[in-house]
Amino acid sequence: MKEKFNDLLNRVKNWFKTVPVSWYNKTIKWFKKTPERWAKFVAYCKEIPAKLKNFGLKIKNYNYKNLPHDTLVLLSSDGAIKLYSSLACILVSLLLALIILIAINPSIAFTEFMNLISGGMTFGSTNFYAIIANTAPLLCCGLSIVFANKTGMFNIGVAGQYTIGIFGSLMFALQFNWPWYACILMAMIFGAIWGGIPGFLKAHFNVNEVLSGIMLNWIALFFTNYSFQTYLSGCVDIQQGSKTYTLASANPSALIPNLGLSQQTGGYFTISIFIAIIAALIVLFILKKTTLGFQLKASGLNKDATRYAGIKDKRNIVVSLAISGALAGLGASLYYLAGLEQYSVQASSALPALPWNGIVVAFLGQLSPIGTIFATLFTSLISQGSRAMLQTSFPAEIADIITGVVVYFSGLTSLLVILANKYLFKKKRQNAELLLEKANASQDVVLETGSGENVTSDVIVDSKETSESTESEEK
Repeated sequence: MKEKFNDLLNRVKNWFKTVPVSWYNKTIKWFKKTPERWAKFVAYCKEIPAKLKNFGLKIKNYNYKNLPHDTLVLLSSDGAIKLYSSLACILVSLLLALIILIAINPSIAFTEFMNLISGGMTFGSTNFYAIIANTAPLLCCGLSIVFANKTGMFNIGVAGQYTIGIFGSLMFALQFNWPWYACILMAMIFGAIWGGIPGFLKAHFNVNEVLSGIMLNWIALFFTNYSFQTYLSGCVDIQQGSKTYTLASANPSALIPNLGLSQQTGGYFTISIFIAIIAALIVLFILKKTTLGFQLKASGLNKDATRYAGIKDKRNIVVSLAISGALAGLGASLYYLAGLEQYSVQASSALPALPWNGIVVAFLGQLSPIGTIFATLFTSLISQGSRAMLQTSFPAEIADIITGVVVYFSGLTSLLVILANKYLFKKKRQNAELLLEKANASQDVVLETGSGENVTSDVIVDSKETSESTESEEK
């Protein structure tokens, strides 16, 4: 075992020797700029108290007489319309689920439908914490889809990046006995490398990221299973059906902290949900407040224009999918390092199902980091509710049917937004058209006045020339 591992390390060392020197120089230059980036971040953090103070003053000095009008404007904003379209998708999917339950067994359909919606939970119950535990990894997978989509790419390889994140986290947790935070970091690095591969192929060889992502999904799965069975066989317990060892017995330091609430919550609660929410806020900050986020979104909208503007579009493609892969790897570590499940090496014929639901929550959340949080909670609630239903009368696949319907209807959210603007919010559309007409009219007036001034100036010049010519003739 040690000889094989040492041979692998020697191969990695020899590969690094073949890397061009220019790559090392670029890496050194990037790290030299790190203090400058850190100084900008510190300066921004220092401005936060002043911004909060100004926000408080705005609330204090706000003219509350305008509150009804401002509320109507807020309720008819583009963000509100997107929220309405997402809620419409949810309502239609739930209505179809109710119809299916009535068709199967009408006598208990409504009772089990309420269990499906509520997740069979009360606040503080085991089911409640189970929903929270499943929300954290699913949210990270949804953020992975959101980040890639904001930069103009569809990360269909999220399942492979999630799988390679499992490999990275469990390898360092079980083989090297690293603590949980180091294992999370390694899972993100492995996911970033695996996500950067289709990005590199897209940027330099114009290989479609969907095709390369699908292929890499299966490569990641078989590579993970093969490595656990050969090089990392010490991580797998053959007596338990070729599943990885439980972290509680093999390496308790690799378990994500549960704040001493393990017994009260049935072993479901950890700080994973807080890490996932912080990741969502960081993604939102990168996309909204940083130069990198602006460049990534600009490259996604029109890479030719960004290249003309001097932005490195190829680098942005690789960075975008690398960050997306890191988020998927983070989701894998938040699930398996929480001790929720042991990875089964024998289940090599299917990819993990959880990353695919990340596509659902991303589009249901209107490709917004904050919206994805609430979409993830809904999807986890429905999944847990299917387990709370009476399994003798209704199959657990009802939740899969609902999420499948949500997927199809989430693709129609753009159409719902157009229809809402056309029929439900006519005044908003009319006001926008009036403002556009006024703006065009004012531009025409400015152009007319400008041309009139030029005409009068030309007339004055011509009159001066004629007066001078007449004076010369008289002389």
